[in-house]
Amino acid sequence: MSKNIYILILTLFANIIYAQSEKELYREALDYLNGKEYAKAYEIMDKLYAKKPKNDDYLYTLGIICLNYPERKERALEIFEVLSKKKSDILEMKYYLGKAYHLNYKFKESIPLIQDFINNFASIKKPTEEQNNMLNDALLLLNYSENGKSIMENKVFCKIENIGTPINTEDNEYVPVISADETMMIFTYVGPKVTGGLVNDELKPDKEEGYYHEDIMIAFKKEDGTWTEPAGIPELNTPGHDAAIALSPDGQTLFLFKSTNEDKGDIYMSVSDGNKWTEPVRLNSNINTEYWEGSCSVSADGRYLYFASERPGGYGGRDLWVSEKEGEDWGPAKNLGPIINTKYDEDAPFIHPDGITLFFSSKGHKSIGGYDIMYSIKKEGQWLTPKNMGIPLNTTEDDRYYVINAKGDRGYLSSNRGGYGGKGKQDIYTSTPGIVGEKPVLAVVTGTVFGNEKPIAAEIIITKMSENKEFKLVSNQQTGKYYIALSPGNTYKVKVTAKGFEPTEEMFDIEKIKEFTQINKNFFLLTTEQVAKINEEIKQENEKLKQEVPEKFAKTEIKETECETNIPNFNEIKAKLNSYTGGYGKKYEELLHLLGKFCKEGLIFRVQIAAYHYPKNYSYKHLIEFGQPLVQACDDKITRFYLAKDCKTLLEAEAWRQKAILKGQTDAWIVVFYKSKRYTLKQLLSTNIFQN
Repeated sequence: MSKNIYILILTLFANIIYAQSEKELYREALDYLNGKEYAKAYEIMDKLYAKKPKNDDYLYTLGIICLNYPERKERALEIFEVLSKKKSDILEMKYYLGKAYHLNYKFKESIPLIQDFINNFASIKKPTEEQNNMLNDALLLLNYSENGKSIMENKVFCKIENIGTPINTEDNEYVPVISADETMMIFTYVGPKVTGGLVNDELKPDKEEGYYHEDIMIAFKKEDGTWTEPAGIPELNTPGHDAAIALSPDGQTLFLFKSTNEDKGDIYMSVSDGNKWTEPVRLNSNINTEYWEGSCSVSADGRYLYFASERPGGYGGRDLWVSEKEGEDWGPAKNLGPIINTKYDEDAPFIHPDGITLFFSSKGHKSIGGYDIMYSIKKEGQWLTPKNMGIPLNTTEDDRYYVINAKGDRGYLSSNRGGYGGKGKQDIYTSTPGIVGEKPVLAVVTGTVFGNEKPIAAEIIITKMSENKEFKLVSNQQTGKYYIALSPGNTYKVKVTAKGFEPTEEMFDIEKIKEFTQINKNFFLLTTEQVAKINEEIKQENEKLKQEVPEKFAKTEIKETECETNIPNFNEIKAKLNSYTGGYGKKYEELLHLLGKFCKEGLIFRVQIAAYHYPKNYSYKHLIEFGQPLVQACDDKITRFYLAKDCKTLLEAEAWRQKAILKGQTDAWIVVFYKSKRYTLKQLLSTNIFQN
């Protein structure tokens, strides 16, 4: 056999093997395409087409893959521009090219092509199921492109950044949930690090045909702004699907999604004690039904749970619902109504800590393609028409699971979008700012509860004074940290209690705040013995003060002519008194000297002589010569006693305070009322009462 004949035989044999291999590769690519594993399908088809660049079937299949693979949607446009010229007589090419234009944000070019496909669809005599699906999709695409055209004309500034390592890897990371102060992030992960490894549908190890199930990961933000290495939560992760879907603003209550072969998916809850998470508990039947429930968000006061469900009684497909706490459990769910829900799907609600700003994802409203992130604000008890968060936060693919911090200046989302430094299939991104336009307005009170100078778990009862409504929180058992979000327009009383300690209270007036405000406040709880000791020290201090006060000063009467209505240099005076923290020491004497004669219409000073939960415990016989005291039962269930003398000036009130001290009421103190609202002396300095 000659050398040339030998080479020819080998070549023919190689071609036969290659042909068989090519057919098998093409079938494998189609299998990956049908299984929605677009990256693997693309890798194979790209190689096949490179070897057979004249094969239009290969080019068409590659184009279909690219339409479904966000990383390659630009190539989809290139491919269908070529195929549309070659096969201009095929109506479906208008649909594919129109879809490719839409995915690449060329909405003006997409609209006429999609419209042409819809107008001429009747020319198809016996449309297949696939062609009918194209028509339904085309009708949606036309609407999406019209929305996109409008949104592109009003494009907003928003910076999207990949959060990077160590959070993102080459595997899947998605659905980030954060504590409102951004110190903690919990997210869902799929990859080799999961608890069960490769398992089959029976959750048995299977390295051949098994796949990775979801795990819950947690990371903490360091002082330099970077994140710690994520770690799995062993109390929550199982070989099955375990996904994080929501976190309470204080980071202590986690909501999970779990599904089994027996149900379509339900919502569970777990609570942190600072070191471990409790066994997940399935929420009651008002939340979970035989239908799918799989995303939720809880309000900062813990009263409302917003969630997505496919149960009947909605407006179409997947709707958003809300349940209010009744006692210690969730009450009947109510649909959020037609302003929020559409005939399309709504999912992934996130209620901001302000309690009135709702983010969610929708295929309706003004979506530019699939799920888009929307937001609505509640005013006077009604949700306003939702607004699209715009491009680039929203893309022509699905965009869901958006959360933002309390301040509203940063948001978090997961996406498989291309061109933003993606690490894997699904990655976590940040969006700056978190919301464009009207920013959330609220006050956040944070700090630590101490008992005997050590962090402790304490019950925190917050009362909204205008409605006399309460909600309760608990400080972290290990760290003592707490987080309270308060809506503006109200005064709140915060009462902190713990077993073995005397309760303490603080009033927070945030009625007039106009922007995000953070208040840092630590609470120090004392035992009954410690409180008694401190009170004794105060009593002794007042006894000492009593000896130092001249008898004649206590008898001094203040004449009306000594009242000053104008303080022209108040800002300078305020600066001098900046370190005044209350009490009756040297700074108080300076306050008395500088502002003691000031008076104003509607401003009165009173001498408070007692404050009791049980008013019968107080006897005022030693002060009876001043007349019956003024007794005021307040909303906080504390009864306050005042000398029955309304003073126009602080100096006049001080004279009466000294009279009470000389009669044995050594802990008498002065409070202020302006237009019937009560202030301490310290609070008075921070108001504009002294300004003209």
